[in-house]
Amino acid sequence: MKRSHGSAQRREVQLPVELTFDRSMLRLSGESQNMSLTGMLVVSEDPKPRGTPVRFRFEDIEGRAEVVWGRESYEGSLLGLKFTALGQNDRVKLVRILRESVPYS
Repeated sequence: MKRSHGSAQRREVQLPVELTFDRSMLRLSGESQNMSLTGMLVVSEDPKPRGTPVRFRFEDIEGRAEVVWGRESYEGSLLGLKFTALGQNDRVKLVRILRESVPYS
């Protein structure tokens, strides 16, 4: 069964991700597990509540997102992020990364 977010197909993309939370200025390191054009799943050190705004950076792509779900797992804190702001150049770079990645299943 393929997992997707809306109509955006998820792809396996494992990259280091830096997360910055506006309200606390907390900076966390994590790793993406999968992503699509609309969001990504990140394993992090600290859970955050739904609705928390976050800035993200991976490779040379940066943007803004919102935590849409979070839970603890044996891997760490899982954060489902929905992209809320991604510049056109960063979107083009993301499309390239997704094209080079295998579908997430």
